[in-house]
Amino acid sequence: MRTGRSSKRPSRGSSTAGTLKASTIRREEIILRDLAGHARQFGWPAWAPPTLTRVKPRHRPLPYVFSDEEIRRLFHAIDTQPLSEMSNRALIDPVLFRVLYATGLRISEALNLQLRDVDQERATLEVRDSKNREHRIVPVTRRLADTLEAYIAAAHPDPEPAHHLFHTGDPSTPADKSTIYNRLRRYLADADIPHFAPGGPHIHSLRHGFAVQNLRQWAGDGSDLAVMLPYLSAYMGHADLRGTQYYLQLTADAYPEVAAMVQARFGYVIPNPAAPEGGQS
Repeated sequence: MRTGRSSKRPSRGSSTAGTLKASTIRREEIILRDLAGHARQFGWPAWAPPTLTRVKPRHRPLPYVFSDEEIRRLFHAIDTQPLSEMSNRALIDPVLFRVLYATGLRISEALNLQLRDVDQERATLEVRDSKNREHRIVPVTRRLADTLEAYIAAAHPDPEPAHHLFHTGDPSTPADKSTIYNRLRRYLADADIPHFAPGGPHIHSLRHGFAVQNLRQWAGDGSDLAVMLPYLSAYMGHADLRGTQYYLQLTADAYPEVAAMVQARFGYVIPNPAAPEGGQS
Protein backbone atom coordinates (compact mmCIF):
# COMPACT_ATOMS: atom_id res chain seq x y z
CA MET A 1 0.00 0.00 0.00
CA ARG A 2 1.40 3.37 -1.03
CA THR A 3 1.34 6.28 1.34
CA GLY A 4 2.19 9.95 1.09
CA ARG A 5 0.98 12.72 -1.18
CA SER A 6 -1.08 11.96 -4.19
CA SER A 7 0.77 11.87 -7.47
CA LYS A 8 -2.38 12.45 -9.45
CA ARG A 9 -1.63 14.23 -12.72
CA PRO A 10 -3.88 16.94 -14.15
CA SER A 11 -6.33 15.70 -16.72
CA ARG A 12 -5.65 16.33 -20.37
CA GLY A 13 -8.36 18.96 -20.60
CA SER A 14 -7.44 20.84 -17.42
CA SER A 15 -6.80 24.56 -17.63
CA THR A 16 -3.22 25.83 -17.77
CA ALA A 17 -4.14 29.52 -17.77
CA GLY A 18 -2.56 29.94 -14.36
CA THR A 19 0.85 29.01 -15.79
CA LEU A 20 0.81 31.45 -18.68
CA LYS A 21 3.25 34.32 -18.56
CA ALA A 22 1.87 37.81 -18.22
CA SER A 23 3.47 38.73 -21.55
CA THR A 24 1.63 35.84 -23.27
CA ILE A 25 -1.74 36.89 -21.83
CA ARG A 26 -1.07 40.51 -22.76
CA ARG A 27 -0.23 39.51 -26.34
CA GLU A 28 -3.45 37.50 -26.64
CA GLU A 29 -5.47 40.46 -25.30
CA ILE A 30 -3.97 42.69 -27.96
CA ILE A 31 -4.66 40.14 -30.70
CA LEU A 32 -8.32 39.90 -29.66
CA ARG A 33 -8.65 43.67 -29.57
CA ASP A 34 -7.12 43.96 -33.04
CA LEU A 35 -9.48 41.28 -34.35
CA ALA A 36 -12.48 43.09 -32.86
CA GLY A 37 -11.34 46.37 -34.39
CA HIS A 38 -10.95 44.70 -37.79
CA ALA A 39 -14.49 43.29 -37.53
CA ARG A 40 -15.92 46.70 -36.64
CA GLN A 41 -14.41 48.17 -39.82
CA PHE A 42 -16.77 45.88 -41.76
CA GLY A 43 -19.77 46.84 -39.65
CA TRP A 44 -19.86 43.68 -37.54
CA PRO A 45 -20.70 44.04 -33.86
CA ALA A 46 -17.66 43.00 -31.85
CA TRP A 47 -16.63 43.40 -28.24
CA ALA A 48 -13.03 44.38 -27.62
CA PRO A 49 -11.67 42.95 -24.35
CA PRO A 50 -9.71 45.41 -22.22
CA THR A 51 -5.93 45.02 -21.96
CA LEU A 52 -5.72 44.69 -18.20
CA THR A 53 -2.62 42.52 -17.86
CA ARG A 54 0.46 44.41 -16.79
CA VAL A 55 3.84 43.32 -18.06
CA LYS A 56 7.01 44.27 -16.26
CA PRO A 57 9.08 46.27 -18.75
CA ARG A 58 12.51 44.96 -19.61
CA HIS A 59 15.23 47.54 -19.17
CA ARG A 60 17.95 46.96 -21.68
CA PRO A 61 20.95 49.15 -22.42
CA LEU A 62 20.65 51.43 -25.41
CA PRO A 63 22.19 49.76 -28.47
CA TYR A 64 25.42 51.20 -29.76
CA VAL A 65 25.46 52.71 -33.25
CA PHE A 66 28.88 53.32 -34.77
CA SER A 67 29.57 56.72 -36.28
CA ASP A 68 31.00 56.92 -39.80
CA GLU A 69 34.40 57.86 -38.37
CA GLU A 70 34.38 54.96 -35.92
CA ILE A 71 33.57 52.49 -38.71
CA ARG A 72 36.48 53.88 -40.72
CA ARG A 73 38.87 53.47 -37.77
CA LEU A 74 37.54 50.01 -36.93
CA PHE A 75 38.10 48.60 -40.42
CA HIS A 76 41.50 50.25 -40.59
CA ALA A 77 42.45 48.37 -37.41
CA ILE A 78 41.09 45.12 -38.84
CA ASP A 79 42.82 45.54 -42.21
CA THR A 80 46.24 46.49 -40.78
CA GLN A 81 46.60 43.77 -38.16
CA PRO A 82 49.94 41.97 -38.33
CA LEU A 83 50.23 38.54 -39.92
CA SER A 84 50.70 35.61 -37.58
CA GLU A 85 51.80 32.03 -38.09
CA MET A 86 49.59 31.03 -35.15
CA SER A 87 46.32 32.37 -36.56
CA ASN A 88 44.55 32.99 -39.85
CA ARG A 89 42.68 36.03 -38.50
CA ALA A 90 44.46 38.40 -40.89
CA LEU A 91 42.90 36.44 -43.74
CA ILE A 92 39.45 35.85 -42.26
CA ASP A 93 38.56 38.94 -40.23
CA PRO A 94 38.67 41.64 -42.95
CA VAL A 95 36.11 39.59 -44.91
CA LEU A 96 34.01 38.32 -41.99
CA PHE A 97 33.50 41.78 -40.46
CA ARG A 98 32.68 43.25 -43.87
CA VAL A 99 30.03 40.59 -44.37
CA LEU A 100 28.55 41.43 -40.96
CA TYR A 101 28.45 45.17 -41.61
CA ALA A 102 27.45 45.02 -45.29
CA THR A 103 24.64 42.45 -44.90
CA GLY A 104 23.42 42.81 -41.31
CA LEU A 105 23.74 39.05 -40.74
CA ARG A 106 23.70 37.77 -37.19
CA ILE A 107 27.09 36.43 -36.12
CA SER A 108 25.65 32.91 -35.88
CA GLU A 109 24.30 33.17 -39.44
CA ALA A 110 27.66 34.33 -40.80
CA LEU A 111 29.64 31.61 -39.03
CA ASN A 112 27.21 28.91 -40.20
CA LEU A 113 27.69 29.83 -43.87
CA GLN A 114 29.14 27.05 -46.00
CA LEU A 115 30.76 27.28 -49.40
CA ARG A 116 27.58 25.90 -51.00
CA ASP A 117 25.74 28.97 -49.65
CA VAL A 118 27.85 31.42 -51.65
CA ASP A 119 26.60 32.02 -55.19
CA GLN A 120 29.29 34.18 -56.77
CA GLU A 121 27.55 34.44 -60.12
CA ARG A 122 24.28 35.73 -58.65
CA ALA A 123 26.07 37.60 -55.82
CA THR A 124 23.95 36.06 -53.08
CA LEU A 125 24.35 34.28 -49.74
CA GLU A 126 21.91 31.60 -48.62
CA VAL A 127 21.14 31.69 -44.90
CA ARG A 128 19.88 28.35 -43.61
CA ASP A 129 18.07 27.58 -40.34
CA SER A 130 18.41 31.06 -38.91
CA LYS A 131 17.02 32.42 -35.65
CA ASN A 132 13.41 32.15 -36.82
CA ARG A 133 13.95 28.74 -38.45
CA GLU A 134 13.71 30.11 -41.93
CA HIS A 135 15.87 30.18 -45.03
CA ARG A 136 16.47 33.34 -46.98
CA ILE A 137 18.56 34.51 -49.92
CA VAL A 138 20.61 37.61 -49.14
CA PRO A 139 21.85 39.63 -52.16
CA VAL A 140 25.23 41.31 -51.72
CA THR A 141 27.04 43.97 -53.71
CA ARG A 142 29.21 42.91 -56.60
CA ARG A 143 32.21 44.35 -54.75
CA LEU A 144 31.56 42.11 -51.74
CA ALA A 145 30.96 39.12 -54.02
CA ASP A 146 34.36 39.71 -55.63
CA THR A 147 35.95 40.01 -52.20
CA LEU A 148 34.39 36.69 -51.18
CA GLU A 149 35.62 35.03 -54.38
CA ALA A 150 39.21 36.11 -53.71
CA TYR A 151 38.93 35.09 -50.05
CA ILE A 152 37.59 31.62 -50.87
CA ALA A 153 40.45 31.03 -53.29
CA ALA A 154 42.95 31.89 -50.53
CA ALA A 155 41.24 30.29 -47.52
CA HIS A 156 39.96 27.13 -49.23
CA PRO A 157 42.65 25.57 -51.45
CA ASP A 158 40.65 22.31 -51.56
CA PRO A 159 37.06 23.55 -51.46
CA GLU A 160 34.16 21.27 -50.60
CA PRO A 161 30.50 22.42 -50.62
CA ALA A 162 30.08 21.57 -46.92
CA HIS A 163 33.20 23.46 -45.81
CA HIS A 164 32.48 26.41 -43.55
CA LEU A 165 33.18 29.77 -45.15
CA PHE A 166 34.82 31.19 -42.03
CA HIS A 167 37.00 28.73 -40.14
CA THR A 168 40.10 28.82 -37.96
CA GLY A 169 42.13 26.12 -39.65
CA ASP A 170 39.75 23.18 -40.07
CA PRO A 171 37.18 24.05 -42.78
CA SER A 172 34.80 21.41 -41.43
CA THR A 173 34.42 23.48 -38.24
CA PRO A 174 33.21 27.10 -38.15
CA ALA A 175 35.07 29.82 -36.31
CA ASP A 176 34.08 30.09 -32.65
CA LYS A 177 31.84 32.95 -31.53
CA SER A 178 33.84 33.72 -28.41
CA THR A 179 37.01 33.93 -30.49
CA ILE A 180 35.41 36.50 -32.79
CA TYR A 181 34.10 38.47 -29.79
CA ASN A 182 37.61 38.66 -28.32
CA ARG A 183 39.07 39.77 -31.63
CA LEU A 184 36.49 42.55 -31.95
CA ARG A 185 37.43 43.89 -28.52
CA ARG A 186 41.06 43.99 -29.58
CA TYR A 187 40.18 45.87 -32.77
CA LEU A 188 38.03 48.33 -30.82
CA ALA A 189 40.98 49.08 -28.55
CA ASP A 190 43.29 49.53 -31.55
CA ALA A 191 40.71 51.87 -33.13
CA ASP A 192 40.44 53.89 -29.88
CA ILE A 193 36.74 53.02 -29.52
CA PRO A 194 35.97 52.43 -25.82
CA HIS A 195 34.29 49.15 -25.03
CA PHE A 196 32.26 49.35 -21.86
CA ALA A 197 29.63 47.00 -20.50
CA PRO A 198 26.73 46.75 -20.87
CA GLY A 199 26.07 49.40 -23.52
CA GLY A 200 29.32 49.43 -25.45
CA PRO A 201 29.86 48.29 -29.03
CA HIS A 202 29.67 44.58 -29.67
CA ILE A 203 29.19 42.20 -32.58
CA HIS A 204 25.48 42.99 -32.85
CA SER A 205 26.34 46.69 -33.24
CA LEU A 206 27.41 45.91 -36.81
CA ARG A 207 23.90 44.59 -37.52
CA HIS A 208 22.44 47.75 -35.94
CA GLY A 209 24.72 49.81 -38.16
CA PHE A 210 23.58 48.06 -41.32
CA ALA A 211 19.92 48.80 -40.60
CA VAL A 212 20.50 52.40 -39.51
CA GLN A 213 22.69 53.25 -42.49
CA ASN A 214 20.10 51.91 -44.93
CA LEU A 215 17.28 53.86 -43.27
CA ARG A 216 19.50 56.92 -43.21
CA GLN A 217 20.19 56.63 -46.94
CA TRP A 218 16.53 56.00 -47.82
CA ALA A 219 15.41 58.99 -45.76
CA GLY A 220 17.99 61.17 -47.48
CA ASP A 221 16.83 59.96 -50.89
CA GLY A 222 13.22 60.77 -50.04
CA SER A 223 12.07 57.14 -50.18
CA ASP A 224 8.87 56.22 -48.38
CA LEU A 225 10.16 54.39 -45.31
CA ALA A 226 6.79 52.76 -44.72
CA VAL A 227 7.25 51.02 -48.08
CA MET A 228 10.92 50.16 -47.50
CA LEU A 229 10.50 48.64 -44.03
CA PRO A 230 9.10 45.27 -45.23
CA TYR A 231 12.08 44.88 -47.59
CA LEU A 232 14.53 45.58 -44.77
CA SER A 233 12.62 43.21 -42.48
CA ALA A 234 12.78 40.34 -45.00
CA TYR A 235 16.45 41.01 -45.76
CA MET A 236 17.42 40.91 -42.08
CA GLY A 237 15.32 37.84 -41.29
CA HIS A 238 12.96 39.47 -38.79
CA ALA A 239 9.90 37.46 -37.79
CA ASP A 240 7.73 40.57 -38.18
CA LEU A 241 8.01 44.33 -38.61
CA ARG A 242 8.39 45.08 -34.92
CA GLY A 243 12.10 44.30 -34.92
CA THR A 244 12.65 46.46 -37.99
CA GLN A 245 10.60 49.39 -36.72
CA TYR A 246 12.89 49.49 -33.72
CA TYR A 247 15.68 50.68 -35.99
CA LEU A 248 13.67 53.75 -36.91
CA GLN A 249 14.16 55.01 -33.38
CA LEU A 250 17.89 54.27 -33.55
CA THR A 251 18.13 56.26 -36.77
CA ALA A 252 16.31 59.21 -35.24
CA ASP A 253 18.49 59.13 -32.11
CA ALA A 254 21.82 58.64 -33.87
CA TYR A 255 21.15 61.12 -36.69
CA PRO A 256 18.85 63.93 -35.49
CA GLU A 257 19.38 65.82 -38.73
CA VAL A 258 17.80 62.95 -40.64
CA ALA A 259 14.83 62.86 -38.29
CA ALA A 260 14.33 66.62 -38.65
CA MET A 261 14.58 66.41 -42.43
CA VAL A 262 11.88 63.78 -42.81
CA GLN A 263 9.65 64.58 -39.82
CA ALA A 264 7.13 66.54 -41.87
CA ARG A 265 6.71 63.79 -44.46
CA PHE A 266 7.35 60.65 -42.43
CA GLY A 267 6.35 61.73 -38.95
CA TYR A 268 3.98 58.78 -38.75
CA VAL A 269 6.94 56.45 -39.25
CA ILE A 270 9.94 58.05 -37.55
CA PRO A 271 9.24 59.19 -33.98
CA ASN A 272 10.78 62.19 -32.33
CA PRO A 273 14.15 61.35 -30.73
CA ALA A 274 13.51 59.72 -27.38
CA ALA A 275 15.03 57.02 -25.23
CA PRO A 276 13.77 53.66 -26.55
CA GLU A 277 13.50 50.56 -24.44
CA GLY A 278 16.12 48.86 -26.60
CA GLY A 279 16.54 45.31 -27.77
CA GLN A 280 18.26 43.04 -30.22
CA SER A 281 16.83 41.09 -33.09
